[in-house]
Amino acid sequence: MATTRKAKPAKPDVTIDLVAKAAGVSRATVSRVMNGTAKVSPERERAVKKAIAQYKFTPNATARRLAGGRSGLVALLMEESSEEFFLNPFWGLVVQGFSSTIADAGLHPLLLIRPKTGTDDSLFSTLRAGQVDGLAIFSWHRSIKTFEKLLDPKMAVVFGGDLGGSKKFPFVDVDNVKGGLLATRHLIDQGCKNIVTITGDLKLQSGRDRLEGFERAMLEAGRPLNDSIIIQGDYSQSKAEDLARELLKKKVKFDGVFAGNDQSALGVINVLLQNSISVPGDVKVVGFDDSPIASRNQPSITTIYQPMRELGSEVAKSLIAILNGEEVEEKLLDVKLIKRDSSSKTK
Repeated sequence: MATTRKAKPAKPDVTIDLVAKAAGVSRATVSRVMNGTAKVSPERERAVKKAIAQYKFTPNATARRLAGGRSGLVALLMEESSEEFFLNPFWGLVVQGFSSTIADAGLHPLLLIRPKTGTDDSLFSTLRAGQVDGLAIFSWHRSIKTFEKLLDPKMAVVFGGDLGGSKKFPFVDVDNVKGGLLATRHLIDQGCKNIVTITGDLKLQSGRDRLEGFERAMLEAGRPLNDSIIIQGDYSQSKAEDLARELLKKKVKFDGVFAGNDQSALGVINVLLQNSISVPGDVKVVGFDDSPIASRNQPSITTIYQPMRELGSEVAKSLIAILNGEEVEEKLLDVKLIKRDSSSKTK
């Protein structure tokens, strides 16, 4: 007599709902733990990780995207010159932080570098045709209201930087005003009597914020403010070199320089040394970013540290959270002064 075997009950599909139920949390909490997009209590994080391990849960990112009608493409867009992008280490570190976080979430990072002469219509037509799910926007030199009119309302958008105060899209930024304050206060503390600033690009919020910090520090120290000590740069080394040569040609008296970024600080230092002006003996210089050139240069450059990789990563995390249906808040990352040779006191 033949024996019949009872069929084994089918194992339930391992889904995010099953993991959430086992951990006693919501789907959103499981998503936050897996993507690292927001803080979760240690107890809930342990419960989620235990349930993930128990069920050996590995989300199928491709299937998830197809089910939601998504492409999986997440773009980082910036409007910059070739010199600024390829010569400024800041951008490489931001892109690294952004790309690695997007890739870790099972998505595909896409880098778009647009010249400042591009047209808005062609840009947004390209974005719509490319079916981009999310967009991070850095270094935009024109009215931010353009985005609020032309972007697909279904697209997740996060700004890398305030970019002029959009009321529609969140941003992740660093405290540029504080950085300007710290840099200028340091020059004052080091005994500088005649301080000038070579600003960043004042079309960008970061440039305006760093200038605001400079002005606040000068005013609180009772120092006069006038147009002759505020020199408008654009964050490039070549522009800073031209402006420094112009200051020397006009015989402007200065013994301290707050430069808008490390590239600009390097340009100033190069011109001063070429003209036999000692740094920091005759003129002290402070930059902004703490990019690799600051520590490698001779003299090493005092600068304001900003978390460049973290900035890119946090923008990516906010985009991932929006794509997962979560609410995100604006984030402001801290900065600090890094003291090096270019501003040290001399005997």
